[in-house]
Amino acid sequence: MVILFDIGNTQTVLGVTNDGVNFHKWRFSTQRSGTEDEIFAVASVLFEKQLGKIPHFEGAVIASVVPSLNYVFQRLVEKYFGIECTWVEATNSSMVKWNVKNPSEIGADRVANVFAVAFDHPNALVIDAGTAITIDVVKDGNYEGGVIMPGLMTAVYSLFEKTAKLPQVDLHVPTNCVGKDTSENIRIGIVKGTACALNGLIKEMKTIYDTPPMVFLTGGQSKVLEKLVEHDHLDPDLTLRGMFKFWQTKRRSS
Repeated sequence: MVILFDIGNTQTVLGVTNDGVNFHKWRFSTQRSGTEDEIFAVASVLFEKQLGKIPHFEGAVIASVVPSLNYVFQRLVEKYFGIECTWVEATNSSMVKWNVKNPSEIGADRVANVFAVAFDHPNALVIDAGTAITIDVVKDGNYEGGVIMPGLMTAVYSLFEKTAKLPQVDLHVPTNCVGKDTSENIRIGIVKGTACALNGLIKEMKTIYDTPPMVFLTGGQSKVLEKLVEHDHLDPDLTLRGMFKFWQTKRRSS
């Protein structure tokens, strides 16, 4: 069994797998003041409830975009599971060529997404809809860069915080293109506006390929965009799959 921590700005996904195909997974809020003991207390309850026990882990993989929590999770893994951490980083792998100016700047979640697709689908676009929305471009098995834009909830919070009268709304797919009240105006602008932006970027990005790339959609807000954004595969577990593949490649090379 391998334990995986995908530490995002808003949520942390805890995953457990023994094959990189099937996952037990749980989400909890990313607490920047949490300790390794508090995180283990939460994780142990989840393990006991769904798995019946705390598994014995052969490996631990961490993909973090919150550097202040890295030491906490490293302590968690070492203290309670007695194993070393594998950190998902572009500079920690030569299996993919990173054709960007500073590979060290690539977020760990994006590195995992690239690993999830690059070996089986060397021409691919990966859209990850979370706190930020990212598009990653994989061409001929190499990473060519991508795009970062505000996530759906990030845009909602920004409007709510920066305006005096606009409400904070829940997000679902609007049926109209013209809103009849303020909440509907916001949903159309954010959800459909973001979808139109993504579809436009995908269309432009496809022009750099000789053959059409596979388009993958993942992330916590992917369900909201599923019917609006062009894609070939919806895979909520894509990042975890990539983390497991990263661990496998590091293990084989050691």
